[in-house]
Amino acid sequence: MFNAPGVARGLSFTKVIGGLSKTLQIANQVIPLYQKAKPMIHNARSMMGILKEFKKSNPKTIEAKEAVVINTTAKPKNSITTKKEESTSPTFFL
Repeated sequence: MFNAPGVARGLSFTKVIGGLSKTLQIANQVIPLYQKAKPMIHNARSMMGILKEFKKSNPKTIEAKEAVVINTTAKPKNSITTKKEESTSPTFFL
């Protein structure tokens, strides 16, 4: 195999070093991407398990209670308004 004339002619130390360099460059780009994507893949597997549990939900229904909303806006104390009405109708005393 190593005595073949084509292999000896096409294979050199500089070509091997160049190939290793390209391989290491690709690995340096892929490894950080894998490390960032690994937690997302793990969480996706966990989410699938959670979704399966939701599909097995109990037939019990949850009733929502009405919330009482209280408006607590304070009126300014300095703004006293007086309203004077002039009425032309008669006043009845009981």
